[in-house]
Amino acid sequence: MRQRKDKPGEKDYSTCIMNDILAISEASAADLLAATPKAVRFFIDQGTECAVCSLARFCTLKDVVTAYTLNEDVFLEELAKLNVHKLK
Repeated sequence: MRQRKDKPGEKDYSTCIMNDILAISEASAADLLAATPKAVRFFIDQGTECAVCSLARFCTLKDVVTAYTLNEDVFLEELAKLNVHKLK
């Protein structure tokens, strides 16, 4: 298992999804959309337009949290419920 090292003073943006550690600063919204159809509903429920955005392949999940000023804890909790086994 790998552990992401954030800069001092920054929040740890890693969450456990099944057997892997998913660093949300590295995974794109498009990766999540490709991994499971449930991601469409996830992004809609979060109030984002990622499911229909042509730039989703460029936005990391951390970018989504920042751009939409989402509650990081809630975002990560809901993301974990998707039960994604592997991203890209």
